[in-house]
Amino acid sequence: MAEAWLLFALATTMLYGVSQVAQKQSLIVIPAFGVISISIVVATPISLVCLAPYVASGEILDFAPLVIVMAFAAATFGQLGNYLYLEAVERGSVSVVGSVTASYPIMVIVVAILFLSETPTVIQVCGVVIVTSAMIALSYMHGKRADSSTYAGRWFSLTIGAVILYGFWSILTKLSLETMPPLLFMGMYAFVIPPTVLGYYRYKGIRLKKIFPTWTISLVIGVIASEIAEIGFFCEVFAVDQGPAAIVFPLVAASPVVVVVLAYAFLKERMTRNEMILVALVLAGIIMASIV
Repeated sequence: MAEAWLLFALATTMLYGVSQVAQKQSLIVIPAFGVISISIVVATPISLVCLAPYVASGEILDFAPLVIVMAFAAATFGQLGNYLYLEAVERGSVSVVGSVTASYPIMVIVVAILFLSETPTVIQVCGVVIVTSAMIALSYMHGKRADSSTYAGRWFSLTIGAVILYGFWSILTKLSLETMPPLLFMGMYAFVIPPTVLGYYRYKGIRLKKIFPTWTISLVIGVIASEIAEIGFFCEVFAVDQGPAAIVFPLVAASPVVVVVLAYAFLKERMTRNEMILVALVLAGIIMASIV
C-alpha cells in the first residue's frame, strides 16, 4: 500500500493541475491582480482558522523563535515567488518563464540529499530527474505555442528570482515542518498574505476599490480554482511534512502535465507528438519516484 505522503503528493499534483486549468479560463476575463484578490478572500480566512487554536491555547509560544521566523520566511518567499512569476509572464516569454520555473526542485534535491540526510534510492533519483527534465521541456514546448511576447528586458531576471524564491520556500518549508505542525505552518500565511498582496497592489499602482472584479461566471470559476488550489496546498504541506523533500517537490512540480492533458481533453488544445512523449516520460518518472 502506498504511503500517505505519496498519496498526498500525487493528490497535490492533480489538484494544482485542475486549479490551473480553471484559473486559465477565468484569466480570459479577470486580470491577474483580480485572481490575487480572490486568494485573499479564500486563503486568508482558512489560514486564520488554522492559526486560531495555537494562538488561543498559547501553544504558539512553545515554539522556538527561529522556527517561527523560518515558517514566516518560507511563506513570504512563496508569496513573493508567485508575484515575480506573474510579472515575468506579463513582461516576457511564456515558454522560457514556464520552463525555467519548472526547474526549482533541483535546488531542493541537492539540499535535501546533502544537508537534510535524505537517502532516496537510485530508481527514485532517476525518476525525479526524468520528471524535472521532462517538465522543463514540456513547459517550454507548450508555452512556446502561446508565446506572443517579444519584450527582452528584465523579465528573465524576474524568472530567475522566482526560481530562487520557490527553491528557498521549499527548503524552509521542509525545515519548518520538522518541528512545527502542518496546520500551524499553514496558519502562518495569515501574517503574510495580506501585507504582501497589498504591497503588490501598491507596486502595480492598483487602487483598492478596483481590486475585486465584478461578479461573473469567470469570477465564480476563479473562486473555485482558488479553493481547489488551497486544498492542494493542504495536501502539499502534509506530503512535505511526512515525506522526503527530494521526492515530494519534483512530484508536485509535475502539475503542468495535468494542465496539458486536461487542456487537450476539455479545452480542445492540440498536443504534438513530442508533447505526448514528454507527458509519457513524466508519468514514467512519477512511477519510478513513487517506488517506496
